[in-house]
Order: sequence, then structure tokens, then C-alpha cells
Amino acid sequence: FWLKLCWLTPTVGSKHDCRAARAVIDAMQLLRASILAAAAAIAAGLSVKTGGRDPKGAGQPEPTMDMACQECAKHAPYLDRQDPCVCFATDVMGTFENDATKSLTTRKEYGTETVNTGKERLPEGWLWHCRPISATEGLWKQCPTEPAAP
Repeated sequence: FWLKLCWLTPTVGSKHDCRAARAVIDAMQLLRASILAAAAAIAAGLSVKTGGRDPKGAGQPEPTMDMACQECAKHAPYLDRQDPCVCFATDVMGTFENDATKSLTTRKEYGTETVNTGKERLPEGWLWHCRPISATEGLWKQCPTEPAAP
């Protein structure tokens, strides 16, 4: 209101009044910008995961065997009551070949050269089950009876 009054009728308000009105408007704009910045910071903070130490859930590979075993221990009492659930875990990211770990063999001079085109190995990803579901030796590792504390 005051700024509009200063622009439309310069004779009504003195230069002091117009400067004061402009200072009030600048302060209000700064306050609005500060509130928006704070709201954006809070929203960004809420969207960030808190540490990522909780198990990811059923069917999602866990980064460590301990976390997979913790998840199994949490669900084991509710599974298959005729046959007790004995937790086992396997690193599925190291079990099968994957294009990310592929190697390329090419001719070089009078021989061949083999290079790894991707990663040496995928990051660990552990899944759990109540018993080994394959007969492959050493693939399934039994979880400790007392899983490590988080």
C-alpha cells in the first residue's frame, strides 16, 4: 500500500515514508525467501534415508550377511510351523555370471589379450531362506544362531 502510494502520488508521502515502505517490503520478501528455503531443506532432510541400517525387506538383497540373517531371524517364528526355520543366506550377486563382470578376449600381435570390460565383482547382495534351496556346495551359509546386533 505505502509503496503504491509513493509511486502514484509523490506529493503525498515524503522520501522518508517511501524508503520506510520499501524497507518493509524488502524485509517481507527476505522473510518469505527464508521460509521457502527452510521448507525445502526440511523436505530434503525428510526424503533422505536414515542410515540404511534396517533390512530392506523380503526379496531385496541385503548388503551384508548379518543383515540378511537379522531379517530371517525376525520372520522365522512366523514361517512353517511344522518344520522349524533354520536361517541360511547366500550372496546372490556373486553366484551367477553377469554382463557387468564380463571379460573380452581380443587378438593382440601374435596372441590374445583378455580384459575385464566391467567390474571385477558385483557388490555383495545377500538373500536368506529357511533352508538351502540348492545342493551346490558352499553356496548357502548357515546364519549364526544369535545374529549380530544392529
